[in-house]
Amino acid sequence: MEEIKTNIHIHTRYSDGSKNHTEIMRDAVQSGLDAIIFTDHNVYLEGIEGYHQFEGRKIMVIMGQEIHDPNATPQKNHLLSLGGEKDLSHFADNRNKLIREIHTQQGAAFLAHPYDPALPGFNEPDISWEDWTVKDFDGIELWNGFSELKVRVRTKIAPYFYAFFPKYLPVSPPEQTVNIWDDMHRKGKHVSAIAGSDAHAITFSAGPLKRVIFPYQYHFSAINNHLKIKGGLNGDFEEDKKRLISALIKGRNFLANGLIADAAGFQFEIRVNSRKQLEMGDAENFSEDLLAHVQLPKKAMVRLMKDGQSIKLANGVKTLDFPISSRGVYRVEVYRKSRGIMRAWIFSNPIYIE
Repeated sequence: MEEIKTNIHIHTRYSDGSKNHTEIMRDAVQSGLDAIIFTDHNVYLEGIEGYHQFEGRKIMVIMGQEIHDPNATPQKNHLLSLGGEKDLSHFADNRNKLIREIHTQQGAAFLAHPYDPALPGFNEPDISWEDWTVKDFDGIELWNGFSELKVRVRTKIAPYFYAFFPKYLPVSPPEQTVNIWDDMHRKGKHVSAIAGSDAHAITFSAGPLKRVIFPYQYHFSAINNHLKIKGGLNGDFEEDKKRLISALIKGRNFLANGLIADAAGFQFEIRVNSRKQLEMGDAENFSEDLLAHVQLPKKAMVRLMKDGQSIKLANGVKTLDFPISSRGVYRVEVYRKSRGIMRAWIFSNPIYIE
């Protein structure tokens, strides 16, 4: 499996970002990304998708949208359309139809920032997801960079601190969002997770002081998706796009905070026998002698999770093997100490033992 480092949920000047597509692509290349997905609010631009080359390095660019109903009050229930072929914002008032249309265009539908509380002092409303009547979505945005900022702010000074010292974020996916995800699994659903930077790079002004808050390159070095794609990308854009979107739908990716350490090479699998290993996103009936295997690029604290509960914790390890003795939804969380506290480094997608 080749690992494709991908950043998702990026805004440009066409909605509420601060740079154009080309400028952002350059930032992504300089940050070492393999692919990015643009998601402006209710905007879809043609002619952007494809492979682009800067400074002798190629990057894959996919168009998407962050779609919401502009006539709704409050404007909650934002949905990420990833890899669609045209503007679908006119379906915003009927989310189930919107999801069907996304799938018709061979795109992926992910619920954006399921838990996104208000930040009253900065006129940021609560835009959490509320419409749980939706069906057939592919997954949720488990770790959203801007949502986490709103979760972590506890004092009036905190937003200014994070604006000038952004590397003190991220800490971990919001607990409330992780609980929503685990609850979906406990109800028998297969729900994939992605990380979304929610990059805007807005210029903040306070008197004579001006600063770009959370620049694009910061986001591109922080939380990303590491996709496991057999054979990697072959240079045929349309074929590669299908494979990348399919990997997101299946949950063939893990989420990683690159500010802690390079997470490339992480593996989580469940070994059935000497010839068969289950990868993230796979489902298999329970049988005897199943073994969970975790491999890390650096020593860290590892938690093996079953149905949202920790069943094995190991400190300071690079590998973990643990027998699977019952049905359940298994996933991995990895933590390392950084800037004085334990921070989430890696969150895997699940393997389903049924």
